Amino acid sequence: MRIPVVLLPLALSAALVQAQDAGALAAQQAAQIATQQAMIANQQAMHATQQANDTAMRASQQAAQNTQTMRYLCPATAKPKLSVKPGLYASSLQVKIRDASRGAVIYYTTDGWTPTAESTRYVGPITIDSTTTLHAIAIAPNAARSRVASGTYTLKAANPRPTATGSSVSLAGPDSTGKVVLPRGMVVPLVFASDLNSKTADVGDKITLTLAEDIKAGDMILVRKGASAVGRITETDKSRAAGTPGEIIFEVESLESDGTVIKLHGSAAKEGQDKYGTAAALMLPIGPWGLLEHGQEAEIKQGTPFRAYVDSDTVLAPKK
Repeated sequence: MRIPVVLLPLALSAALVQAQDAGALAAQQAAQIATQQAMIANQQAMHATQQANDTAMRASQQAAQNTQTMRYLCPATAKPKLSVKPGLYASSLQVKIRDASRGAVIYYTTDGWTPTAESTRYVGPITIDSTTTLHAIAIAPNAARSRVASGTYTLKAANPRPTATGSSVSLAGPDSTGKVVLPRGMVVPLVFASDLNSKTADVGDKITLTLAEDIKAGDMILVRKGASAVGRITETDKSRAAGTPGEIIFEVESLESDGTVIKLHGSAAKEGQDKYGTAAALMLPIGPWGLLEHGQEAEIKQGTPFRAYVDSDTVLAPKK
């Protein structure tokens, strides 16, 4: 059939329109497919992230469970013994720490915190030259850590062991821009902003502290007293039968100053009063039921001082 010449442009125009419509439709379909694929990829990524988080959480919970199993099922290391009886003394003295468990390593503190495996390792007699409370633990191979041995040594006409406040290093002066560097390892004096108790504390809970005093370089204030610091609880146990006390272990993470985050490090443990002796004594009048006596919960009171440390060199501008 022969198409009249006058109708040919109309036919070509219609064909062109159909081709354009088909192209637009194809482009729209391609865009829809790309959008769907992006959504699927995003969902898969979110799912993978959630799985990774769940796996990490399960691993953390399993590690905590393994720690608890180790603590309560394995034999405990013998409690250390202090060579000098706590009490009042006229002059400085040396205290030795001994442990009966084979291969045990002893750790101690003199700042009021409960020792952990991160505390100072005992390698010889400790000189007591001011009023001091000494705490010690022992950890033997394939055994749970010991109970805490403690003793307070009061020296006549001597003040309590001072707690460090302020920076323990000399800060360099400002550079040409007026800025100063907080060096890695500098002491940062903090105090707890609220109470903590092992009965209500949970792993992962946020803890709040504040700067105990201004941090200065000469007469220039770098960080003002009261600046907020944060940390978290890394381990906690409630008190248990047989006089076992509660415990809180925490770490400090950062200090904020006018929008600048200063990374910190530092951790400590606090244990309540061990009442094993009381529980054992109760066995005489009331029998095995005496072992149901719980130890004291661990408490950290508002205002308790703590020393953290600058984690890496941090540049700050002095406050006007």
